[in-house]
Amino acid sequence: MRIDEHHRRSAFSILNSQFFISFVRWCFARFYREFAWTYNAVAALVSRGYWRRWTLAGLPFARGRLLELGCGTGNVQLELARRQWPTVGLDASPQMLALTRQRLARAGLASPLVRAVAQAIPLPPASCDTVLATFPSEYIFDPQTLAEIRHVLVPNGRLLIVDAARFTADGPYERLVDLAYRLTLQGSTRSSAPPPEMRLPPLERAGFATRTHWQTVGKSQVMVLEAWVVEPPLAAG
Repeated sequence: MRIDEHHRRSAFSILNSQFFISFVRWCFARFYREFAWTYNAVAALVSRGYWRRWTLAGLPFARGRLLELGCGTGNVQLELARRQWPTVGLDASPQMLALTRQRLARAGLASPLVRAVAQAIPLPPASCDTVLATFPSEYIFDPQTLAEIRHVLVPNGRLLIVDAARFTADGPYERLVDLAYRLTLQGSTRSSAPPPEMRLPPLERAGFATRTHWQTVGKSQVMVLEAWVVEPPLAAG
């Protein structure tokens, strides 16, 4: 028992070490750039094949001119182009943007794509009715990002963050995927991690009112945070 406890503590220490955290972040950076071509296959594998449907979970709450932050390999952009929805896709990764352009071209479609970071959105003020981010990293809650989003949104515009997904089944496949998520510091696919209440304060301090939706997708649920600009901004603290 003591040996098992020692092993558990050692494993926990490794997973929480700064070196391991930095290594995981380095791997994800490669995943979004040099190995972007593997993204869709890996995403489908770890989502039980629900990935495309997960990425579209925010669209029922969208309206008007839409800016997608972190458009990735283009699942949302492809769907919006098919619907002839006015949209702009933004991503910092040239590899991801290239994959999106290829997918759009193969479908005989086009969509404006911009290489930029969310902390410096190159769009005019009040030019978007909706800003959408699908499974973004922590950049989405950066005060500078939220200030930029406020800048480009119209009054009462919508910010939609497809923020987490969880499996409602509990078989061997789901447990294996959950372990993979935990090992790569992405929380758990068997709970509502991160809890919505942990996500709301940064949005509220930036001047957004908020609401949380859970969308059912097969044997899973997807969390969509809906936020809209409040005039005047809510007081911080």
